This record gives sequence, structure tokens and C-alpha cells, in this order.
Amino acid sequence: MGGYKKLLPSLLLILVAAGFLTSYGSRISAAVFTISDKTKPKITIQVGRPGNQVDFVTFTVPGISAGNGTPVTGSNVITISLQIQASGSNPLTAFLTVNSATPLNNGQGSNIPASKISWTSSVGEIPSGTFAGTSNQLLASYTSSVSVSDQHTFYYANDTVYDAGTYFGTVTYTWFVP
Repeated sequence: MGGYKKLLPSLLLILVAAGFLTSYGSRISAAVFTISDKTKPKITIQVGRPGNQVDFVTFTVPGISAGNGTPVTGSNVITISLQIQASGSNPLTAFLTVNSATPLNNGQGSNIPASKISWTSSVGEIPSGTFAGTSNQLLASYTSSVSVSDQHTFYYANDTVYDAGTYFGTVTYTWFVP
């Protein structure tokens, strides 16, 4: 086969949380969003571990199986926790969306669409799915008062051979009340 070597892509997905609550005031700190005034309605989102760090999921594609359609499991299971509290007389409905519109990129002009990444849910409170590669994919909605938490395991489809390199991408989860 001459001197040609098939190099494999390495993918790194960065998970970030954001939140919006119209007309209630808010505070955001890294991947945790909390409205802290206990006298007002409250929504909270946490993606990954508590604190100010951002959690990463890495997919390592073995050379012999590049593009063969066997999904590659991500390196970390990510916990996503959501909470919405409001009075029974004035309930709120919150929506969880994800922005995966920007593809993973290797910094040399090659891209892998985020739609090549899916996840399974450990308990189904935040359903399993696949990133749509859009800016406003609805994942779930809940009416107050509720607290849900689920663990997601991520998978890279591995159904196409891409240029060699380390690919980076970010998806942003948003938990909001319109």
C-alpha cells in the first residue's frame, strides 16, 4: 500500500450549561445556573460535576475500525440535573434545549457534524437522543415543581472516515422559562 497511512480522528466534545429565566433575575457561574432568591421562582441546571470546571467527553477511534459503523463510547458519563420550583398557584414550565450547530473541528479545515454524536440516558428522565446539529434542539420540558437528574453516555457514530486530527467541539445546554 505504499507509504500511505490512515490516521484516525480523535474527538473532544465539551459540554456547557446555560440558563435563561425571563423577568425573574439570574446568576450564572460556569456550568451551573441558579436563581438564588428563595422568595422567587427558581430554576437550576448542572451539566457534569459541580463547580466551575467544564466536563469533557473524549472519543478515541481505534485505527483498525475507523469508519466501520461501530459506535465509539465516550470517555465520561455526564450527569445532567434540572430543577424548577414555583408556587402551585403560579406554576412555570421550563424547557431544556441544546445548541450543537457548530461542528467539531480539527483546526485545519476539517469538520465532523455534531449529529454524529448520540447519547443514552441511564433512567430516561432526560431522554436519550442524537444531537441534531441545530441551535435550538428541544430535549425536554417540565412543569414546576420538579427535580430531575440523569446520566448520559455519549457515542460517536464512526460511520465515516474523516481526516486525521484531534477534533474539538462544544455543545451548550440551555434550561429556560419563556
